[in-house]
Amino acid sequence: MVRRALKRIYTLPVFLAIGRPLFAMARVPAFEGAALGVARGFAWLVQATYGRRPRGSAAELAEEWTRLMPRPRSAFPLVGQEEGTAFVEIRIQCPLRGTGDAEACWRAMEFDRALLRRVGGSLVVLESQSVTGGECCRLAIRRDGAPLDDLEVAHPRWHGR
Repeated sequence: MVRRALKRIYTLPVFLAIGRPLFAMARVPAFEGAALGVARGFAWLVQATYGRRPRGSAAELAEEWTRLMPRPRSAFPLVGQEEGTAFVEIRIQCPLRGTGDAEACWRAMEFDRALLRRVGGSLVVLESQSVTGGECCRLAIRRDGAPLDDLEVAHPRWHGR
């Protein structure tokens, strides 16, 4: 019953409302541990609600990531792939858009990284709305353990984890 209720309310407006405190914490370096913990807890809740389906290829991992995003999932499309890498976008207005705060972006994106870690994948942000001020973020998804050093990332810290 609880799972059914959570599935019904997991929409983009609810996702953003829940995410706003996370983004606010992410802006304060001293709250990094708390922000990462909240992001991981939210990822755990989403996976407890929807289940997790470990995947093999990068494209399958991207499909799983999209499945775990809020409705409408069209805001989180798979936009391309090449050998071992899937490219996805986040086409919603990020609360960090245009702030220049790539560190806060890194902290807030722990939600997405946590979702993928639990199904055998990893994720890096190639273009962040926080840095570019653009209308979407571009991300790359690979199998866990695959090197990420060849990707041009939005912030050097993306290579660190």
